[in-house]
Formats: sequence, structure tokens, C-alpha cells
Amino acid sequence: MRMTIRKIRKADLRELLINPDGIFDFIDNDVPQGQELDLDKAWHGLHFMLTGTAWDGDEPLAYLLTGGHDIGNEEEHDVGYGPARGLTAPEVKQFANDLNDITLETFASRYVGSRMDELELYPRGWGQELEEMRNWLVNEFNKLQSFANSAAAENACLVIYL
Repeated sequence: MRMTIRKIRKADLRELLINPDGIFDFIDNDVPQGQELDLDKAWHGLHFMLTGTAWDGDEPLAYLLTGGHDIGNEEEHDVGYGPARGLTAPEVKQFANDLNDITLETFASRYVGSRMDELELYPRGWGQELEEMRNWLVNEFNKLQSFANSAAAENACLVIYL
């Protein structure tokens, strides 16, 4: 399971929210460089380190897994692991601001491999290669911060899907 975050213009997000059948073409279209972030399998570990939870948490730091606006419904618009979600430009800005409040050192200190394994976070095995896994998530967090800042600076919206 891989998480993808893609920048989208306000008008295009509005169109997807009105006509969610377009999400499939949106996902299948080629993406210009810098317009998409592939978090690969790091998404669940990132969410835990941002929120301290497996699936919940407070917005905007929980935006990887919750919040925003569903694009369609579970039955007709499942893009792999449920419907995609859209974040408006103001939500993106708040997400970026809150991510920026977390230093890399603080983020790294939130890694608790044994707890992550206990919660059965995907992809599992968090406690086995502690330093390697922590470094991987810190690197992915750094990419997420940069991408969110870029989207906020562009006044872009985001679409998030698994």
C-alpha cells in the first residue's frame, strides 16, 4: 500500500468534489515533476509520529489519514484503500504551518518502534531495524514538509490517496 499526495488547482479540486467519477482519470494521468509526492509505505509511520495514534489524531497533523473532503464515496470511488480526499488551499497552509512547527529532531524523537509494532502499523517491523527505520521516516517527513510548503506557497490544494 502506497500513499500519494498530488497538488491540484482549486477549480480542479472543486470539479472533483462535484463530479467524483473524474478521480480515476486524475490518478491515471501523468504528473509534471514536482506536482506529486509518493510517500510509499512510510505513510502509517509518519501519521503515528505526527499524531501519536494509529488512525486518529487532531487536524491538521492527521491529514494523511483523516480530514479534508472525501472525493466521492467508498462504494463507487474507492481508489485502492477508500476514496481519495481533497484538502483546500487554507487546509494545506495550516498543514504546512503545523508541519513546520516540528523540527527534524523532535520528529525523530517520536519514533517508538515497539509501540508502532504493538499498534500493528503498516508495514510492520518497526522495532527490528530501529535506526534505519527512524532515518527513513525522518527523510520522508522532510520531503512531506517541503512538498506541503511548496503547495502552500503556490496556493494549491492537495489530493491524498492510498
